Amino acid sequence: MTTINSPKTLTKYFFDPFVIKINLSSEAWKPTPHGHALGNGMTQVPHVFCGKSVIEIGAGSGIHAILALKLGAKNIDITDISEEVNNVAKENAQQNNVSYRHTWVKDWMNFEPIPERYQVVLCNPPFCKSGTPDRRWFIKEMIKQSHKFLNPGGYLIFSQSSMANFEKTETELEEDGFIHEVVYSTRGLFRDYYFTEPGFIEESRQVPNGFEIIDGEYIETLQVYLATLKA
Repeated sequence: MTTINSPKTLTKYFFDPFVIKINLSSEAWKPTPHGHALGNGMTQVPHVFCGKSVIEIGAGSGIHAILALKLGAKNIDITDISEEVNNVAKENAQQNNVSYRHTWVKDWMNFEPIPERYQVVLCNPPFCKSGTPDRRWFIKEMIKQSHKFLNPGGYLIFSQSSMANFEKTETELEEDGFIHEVVYSTRGLFRDYYFTEPGFIEESRQVPNGFEIIDGEYIETLQVYLATLKA
């Protein structure tokens, strides 16, 4: 495994009842409030992971893949856009005494599952800084592409902000053959970069119930969806 030479900071995260130790570096994003929400949502549904084969799309630091293994996943494969990011995730797996089955450099979900389909797709899709003209592109593609990764009865679990339009996501899930439920919800303050990302606040104003203003502060809602692919 290639050694990552950038400075690292060991940070501990608690997803009841597990403590996950993560070395943060410039190669992988620090877990965001979306990531915290996803981790908390995962602990609400341990049966989704226990004994299952899982793939995480865009694993980043590896925090959710590690948690899936702590929750009893039989095996997990992870993907990200560079070998450097995957190496960070591998180092963090070693830090937590777990290991992934495969680590792949992949461009989002533009590949076929090998050697078979999975029982769970795990994802924290990009949104605010998605780098696409339609910030919801990754959410829409995740829902559409999950079909080729899952057998009927398989699960898709992911986090999303109210600013990405819960109603649209739920409609897309239903149109693509998923039954869905919200397994975790929380509210929190906007991140600073929301205000500096070009066009983001104005776009969010167009989303019904996209955010709240409480005592002069901007508040978003984060939800974790568990979607089951119908037969």
